[in-house]
Amino acid sequence: MIPTLVWVITVYLLGQPAGNIDLGGTWGSYIGLLFVGALFVAIGLWASSITDNQAAAFLIAVFLCGFLYMGFEFAAPFFGSATLFVRSLGANAHYLSLSRGVVDSRDVIYFLGFIVLFVFLSRLSLESRKW
Repeated sequence: MIPTLVWVITVYLLGQPAGNIDLGGTWGSYIGLLFVGALFVAIGLWASSITDNQAAAFLIAVFLCGFLYMGFEFAAPFFGSATLFVRSLGANAHYLSLSRGVVDSRDVIYFLGFIVLFVFLSRLSLESRKW
C-alpha cells in the first residue's frame, strides 16, 4: 500500500485547488485495508495450522475470507427483517464504514476481535499437536 501514497501526494499537490482530496476517506481506507489484510492473514494462518496440506489450507482460507467479506452481503436478503443485522456481520460493511473516513470503535473492535480469535485458534491448533 505504500506505493499508492505517491498517487495520494500527486493528487493532493496537483489538484485544483491544491489539497482538493478527501484525506479523511483516504486515510480511513488505508486503515480499513490494513485491518482487512490483517484479518485475512490471521484466517490464512489458522487454515494453515489445521492442515498439513498447503492446497487444502489455501482453499479453506479463500473460502472463509470470501464468505466473511461478501457472504453475509449475499445471504442478507434471505433473512427478511434481519437483513441489516446480517449484513453488518460481514467484513465488507465494516470496511465501507472505515473507508468513509469515520474510524468507529465498533469497526475497530470487529476487526481486532476476529484477528485475535483466529490467532488464538491458530495457537490452540498448534499447541494441540504437542498433546
